[in-house]
Amino acid sequence: MAAGACSDANSPATTADSQVTTTTEGRRDDGTLVIGAVLPTIGSASEIGVSMTTALTVGVREINTAGGVNGRQVRLVLREEGDNSATAALAVQSLLQAGVDAIIGPTSSPDLLATLGEAVDSGVLTCGPTASALALDAYPDNGLFFRTVPSDSLQAQAMARVAETSGSSTAAVVYLDDAYGRPFAEATRAAITAEGMTVSAFVGFTAGDTAITDAVAAVVEARPEVIAIVADAVSGPAIIAALDAASRRSITFVVNDAVRRPDASALPFDADLAARVVGASPLAYANSTTFQQSLLEIDPDATGLFAHNAYDCLAIIALAAQAAGSSMPAAMAAEIPAATTSGTRCFTFSECAAALAESRNINYDGPGGNLAINLSGEMTSAVFDRFRFDENGRDVTTGSLRIGDG
Repeated sequence: MAAGACSDANSPATTADSQVTTTTEGRRDDGTLVIGAVLPTIGSASEIGVSMTTALTVGVREINTAGGVNGRQVRLVLREEGDNSATAALAVQSLLQAGVDAIIGPTSSPDLLATLGEAVDSGVLTCGPTASALALDAYPDNGLFFRTVPSDSLQAQAMARVAETSGSSTAAVVYLDDAYGRPFAEATRAAITAEGMTVSAFVGFTAGDTAITDAVAAVVEARPEVIAIVADAVSGPAIIAALDAASRRSITFVVNDAVRRPDASALPFDADLAARVVGASPLAYANSTTFQQSLLEIDPDATGLFAHNAYDCLAIIALAAQAAGSSMPAAMAAEIPAATTSGTRCFTFSECAAALAESRNINYDGPGGNLAINLSGEMTSAVFDRFRFDENGRDVTTGSLRIGDG
């Protein structure tokens, strides 16, 4: 991807001084909403990045065809996230130097956690489209961060719901013992207990044969009926295979979203084990066939993987700017909860902008079908995919479940 890109519609390079205002934040509002995006188009997450880039192209065209925001065309500037936090940090710094009003991304939790502080210090609004880490729940963001993916605190509840529907009364929670896995596992244990089940073992492990062997022994001794796994795309399949081999009983495994798409280096589950692995993950593909078709018109090979999350970020930022009558980050941030929780239900920028033009309150729900963001920038409810694995060990969606207060 090129180092930077703009929307299709022409945007003025400069703005008349009479249209520029300076606020106490020290930022200048020239009336033009400029949004940056940090997405991976290379590396292991490239499918997500390419999909989101297509969605943002769709979104910017829609916004500017509808007249832009506050009468001016929106500009989009793209930067490469790459495959590590160092590359993501350079991308965010580049966008901040370019003077963007808001940033979409980075997509990974470690990358976003590594860069969000600088964006907040610069007074820039940030939207996380797929960073679900619990560490972001209480991040000191000065009200300048929101996300369109549910926190892992909600995913933990979804996993617990799946575990409860297995008919089991005792469960074990096995987790990759790191900064991501540990709090996620704690939330999963609490959620399973809230479902009325007993957690007979809570076991962490690290990479390495000895650590996995010790963890397996502790879990087998506890004799759980179902095992919840919180791990990544490599360690998840590995610990599941080790636990299954050591157990003399047929155990159901409930997994998190990272295990849904095993790393290429991980062996797929065999047919017998695959039938006993089930999981919950944030909605991977939008429910809207119209949205999917719009992606295909831009890119015939578009998969749509998490594309709606990026579209939601863009639409919400633009609608918040329209409602505020300003592209100042703090002003936009203040409008986000109201734009997604009350009023006329709408699913695209153009629909919602038309309602705002008629002085109506709006409830933006997006292509995914339901989206409510609270004052902390968190989704209060979400739809999760329920998935299993086929005879070849690859994931297939089998249904959905709604978690939260919406």
